[in-house]
Amino acid sequence: MNSRERLLVALNHREPDRVPIDLGGTPTSTISARALENLKAHLGIQSPTRLMSPIFLTAYPDAEVVRKFGIDVKMVTANPAAGFAIHPTPEGKIIDEWGVVYQWNEEAQTHFVVESEAPFHRVTTPEQVEKHPWPDPTDPGRYRGLKETARRYQQEGYAVVVSAPLMVMTQTQGMRGLEQFMMDTVLNPSLLEYMMDKILEIQLEMSRRLLEEIDPHMDVIVIGDDLSHQGGLIYSPDMYRRLLRPRHRKIMRVLKEEFGDAKVLYHSCGAVEPLIPELIDLGVDAFNPVQVSAKGMDDTKKLKAKYGRHLTFWGGIDTQRVLAFGTPGEVRNEVRRRIEDLAEGGGFVLAAVHNIRPEVKPANICALFEAAQEFGKYPRK
Repeated sequence: MNSRERLLVALNHREPDRVPIDLGGTPTSTISARALENLKAHLGIQSPTRLMSPIFLTAYPDAEVVRKFGIDVKMVTANPAAGFAIHPTPEGKIIDEWGVVYQWNEEAQTHFVVESEAPFHRVTTPEQVEKHPWPDPTDPGRYRGLKETARRYQQEGYAVVVSAPLMVMTQTQGMRGLEQFMMDTVLNPSLLEYMMDKILEIQLEMSRRLLEEIDPHMDVIVIGDDLSHQGGLIYSPDMYRRLLRPRHRKIMRVLKEEFGDAKVLYHSCGAVEPLIPELIDLGVDAFNPVQVSAKGMDDTKKLKAKYGRHLTFWGGIDTQRVLAFGTPGEVRNEVRRRIEDLAEGGGFVLAAVHNIRPEVKPANICALFEAAQEFGKYPRK
């Protein structure tokens, strides 16, 4: 059974030969560039590191890493816009093509949004929204060569995950500023929804062109918006249904009606359990990252029993404590526990909860993926 066959069997809630493994298959299940470089030095791998995100300083795992750890998925995403490049300022700031400003944080080894410089921070009318210099979704350079890449990955036996730019709430928060966004939900919902719909219009056009270019060489489409934080939901269920669910429904309608052969993987960090039924009702096929350190998410056996008939769990290995601060033995125990809880009957793809951080030691990364191959074999005992 090759990697693509393995993933497709698991996504259809049947047991393959072993649990599929992901590293680098989505923008939120990869590895920081620094952690990857430390890992390669540990393994004696000499190759240039290829950045996945110049904003978050994440990387694509090298081919030798993919082979050694039995990784089953590879990601395809749009190219940068023609003529656009990110140029850091001497102060460590960068601006993306949407106009969102980020500031480098040395301690966190990543960039954070500068809310006071958000392009819509002081916008008060729809006319101002329309005048913004929006990205051009029709730029053919965004999609050039992607079909060939996806076809090659499938021919090599890998499953292909397409990262679609469909994070309407996250993008709106970046362009408005989180504090102003949250105030808008109560004080200025009509302007907020106008912004969201304009952003969604552009994201859907980008996504359609991206997916049409790659189709049929794709197995999973990853989308998402964070609906929760460590301790609970960001929005009440009622606010979610009023503000976000109509946009998510529109996204899912396009993906299911126009690209229905691919499964939809939805990403949300945090304590999202109260909204999992909403995601299932929308038609989401798989859920990432299963943040087991968040409230109500640690009992993965219960989550599997409650939602496992409808949803594939993708992730589950704690990065907040175990990978970052545990021993290799504790990492092995974590992997074994999550496999025991989530793997029965298929419907589980093993990965770290979110990206592997710079401080994670190479020995723990090796323990993660070696244990995944050791304990992930079917049939489960």
